[in-house]
Amino acid sequence: MGIHEEAFVFDAHSDILYNVFREHKAGRKNVIAEDFLPDMKKGGINARVLAIYLDNSSLPEMALRHALDYISNFYEELETTPEISLCRNYKEVMDAYRSGKIAFILGMEGAEPLGNDIDILRIFYELGLRVLTLTHSRRNYVGDGAFLKPQKSGTPGGLSPFGIEVLEEAHKLGIIIDVSHLNDPGFWDVIEFSNDPIIASHSNCRALVNHPRNLTDEQIKAIAERGGVIGMNAAGLFVDEKEPTLDKLIDHIDHIVELVGVKHVGLGFDFFDYTLKYLSEEERRYLPLDNIYTKDLIRDSDVPKLTEKLIERGYSERDIKRILGENFLEVFKKVVG
Repeated sequence: MGIHEEAFVFDAHSDILYNVFREHKAGRKNVIAEDFLPDMKKGGINARVLAIYLDNSSLPEMALRHALDYISNFYEELETTPEISLCRNYKEVMDAYRSGKIAFILGMEGAEPLGNDIDILRIFYELGLRVLTLTHSRRNYVGDGAFLKPQKSGTPGGLSPFGIEVLEEAHKLGIIIDVSHLNDPGFWDVIEFSNDPIIASHSNCRALVNHPRNLTDEQIKAIAERGGVIGMNAAGLFVDEKEPTLDKLIDHIDHIVELVGVKHVGLGFDFFDYTLKYLSEEERRYLPLDNIYTKDLIRDSDVPKLTEKLIERGYSERDIKRILGENFLEVFKKVVG
């Protein structure tokens, strides 16, 4: 058995629920089992954060309703797919792993479903929410996101008073705060008002690719100082502007390891080519879709190639296992319990 087969592989960001929601609306069931499980098994994925991502068509009026629909649809999938499990804490993740199931953790990508009502956060927590990405690449009641494409805008802001309230309540409940998509002022507000470990579930290094969705060296250091982890994003535009390859993604890993050490690197692949068929023209204008693929790392079944590259780069078995999943598991255990 090789390193990849022995490792616990944790993907901190996936948009699978975006597909599940739309397929259920069309009357189709067993979406995860039929469309995603085969590739996940080939890739050795053991745990994955399922993000509730709402596109512009849901905002603002339908954000809460659609988010609840996402969760309801996922619960239906759980009933018909014995190979998967919703996990609310570390013990449940490890129980799923030992029983040969894939552990799914509920996340929210952008706090739009909360509106400006802090009480709704506890409701989502009771439904299983354990990771909160505060914004997508737009403004909500919590704060401002980092734009995916240049656009006209007024002066960006950091976290709002409601955003600080959400941050504090999330820490109280045991929800991991995720700063991917947050703009720079909002990021530093999280650092100022939080002492708990935080994550950037799917962000790379701005020193290598100068995109506002990537992290500066100072931000990487700040996450590391709080015991957090950064998940490497396989979307091409965050890997290299011209020719995104698996080797160049490993360069981002190397950069973080050299800067703060291997214990702060994880995986947050952000594979989303499967969502393209559902995107409206408005959403296509909003999302940068001209450079989304990294050569040799396009889908779950490609993930073992990443392990092979890490071996080629000279990473030890211990360090590879940390990157593949153990680092995120440690944060999950510490914050969620």
